[in-house]
Formats: sequence, structure tokens, C-alpha cells
Amino acid sequence: MGIFKKYRIISFFIISFMSNIAAGQNAHPFSVGERIEYSTWFNFVQGGMSSLEVISFDSLNGIPVYHVRSVTESNSFFDHFYKVRDKMDSWIDVSGLYSRKFRKSLREGRYRKKYSVRFDYHQMRAISQSDTVSIDSIIHDGLSIFYYVRALDLSVGDVIDLNYFDNDKLRPFKIKVENKENIKVPAGEIECYVLTPFSEKGKLFKNKNLVTIYLSTDEKRIPVMISSEALFGSMILKLESIYFPD
Repeated sequence: MGIFKKYRIISFFIISFMSNIAAGQNAHPFSVGERIEYSTWFNFVQGGMSSLEVISFDSLNGIPVYHVRSVTESNSFFDHFYKVRDKMDSWIDVSGLYSRKFRKSLREGRYRKKYSVRFDYHQMRAISQSDTVSIDSIIHDGLSIFYYVRALDLSVGDVIDLNYFDNDKLRPFKIKVENKENIKVPAGEIECYVLTPFSEKGKLFKNKNLVTIYLSTDEKRIPVMISSEALFGSMILKLESIYFPD
């Protein structure tokens, strides 16, 4: 085979690979460069800011992924009472929008936690720094869930089955689309689907079960507000602004 023919074949595969990535991105209600910013309320007091961002396209073992990141930080005033510095990264399969790798670094008051895990779907196992756990299906982490659900065609009454993995534990659970509701946040008043995660086998999360997710009913399915119960009480994220790439 001539050297120029080899180059043409290589170029063809590169172009095809990039075209498949672009096609996958265009099929989703988000894209690289999207950044969502929230005011963060701790026990109903505004105490910081959070962001949710699609950082880049990446590749894990030749498989195209989205690299997404969430950052939550308390402000200087709240730091005196309860300092929060949370950062989570997820590498999400472009085709199926499930997790291939997850990493988090948490600081919430005196609580500290660092954790990372990758999912080997050939060997069907989750591999962390402390353990290897067998899995039998695709997995979602705390960030991939949002992007997966955003890509669904939602209707009130829908129940979505998911497999959530964190801290070396697999937790199957469901999300129900309860109703539609107009939600007032700093970014305005927005009609949202109200989603509630639940488990049929006891508590979904370690501390409490109370989590509610509000997704805009438009084609972007923006997470407008997220309320949850954490170690330090309640935390609510309210949409402040969103940046869409050109």
C-alpha cells in the first residue's frame, strides 16, 4: 500500500471520528462551552456560588466523552461558619450519556472526601483507588445523571430507571417526573418539570432522601433549581445565568 493511500485512509478515519462526535453533540440539548451558574443557599441563607460546565471533548481509551465539571464554593462570610469547597468531574460517554469516569474532592465543614472511579464496560467492573466492584449495566454518577435526563423526551408521570454509583456502592434508583411548576429564580420565572429521585430499597443517599430537581420544559432542559439535604442541612441551587457557546 502506497504511503499516500495510507494517509488518505488515516485521514478518513480521523474525519469520520470527528464527524461522529459532532453529530453526537448536535443531538444533545447541551454542547461544549455551556456554563450554568447558580447562587447557593445553605439553610435558606445565600452562602456561595455553584457552576455546572461542559468543559471539553475528551477521549478515554479511544472513546469520545464529554468532560463536565461542577464547582460549589461558600463565600467569604459563610466560610467563617461552614466552609464548602466541592469539585466534581465526570467523563460522560458521548453516545449513551452514561459515566465512564468520575472524580470528586469535597470539603464541607470538617468533612473531607476525595474519590475517583472509572468504569470498565468490557470487564464490567468499577475500579476505584480502594476497590474493584462488579457491575452488570451502564452506570451514572452524580453529574452524568443530569446530562442523561436532559436528553430525554420527558412527560409528566414518566419514571426513569438509573444505576447510580458512588463511594464503591451501586444504588439502583428511579426518577419520577411529578408535574410542571413555574419556578422563580434570579434568572427569572421559568416553567419546569419537577423531578424526584427515589429508591424502592430504602434510602437513596447516605443522609436523607430529599432531593428535588427542576428542569426547564424547553428544548434545553436546563437544571433551573436543585434542592437537597446534605450533612450541614439543606442546600438549594438557584439559576443565576447561563452561557451558551456560539
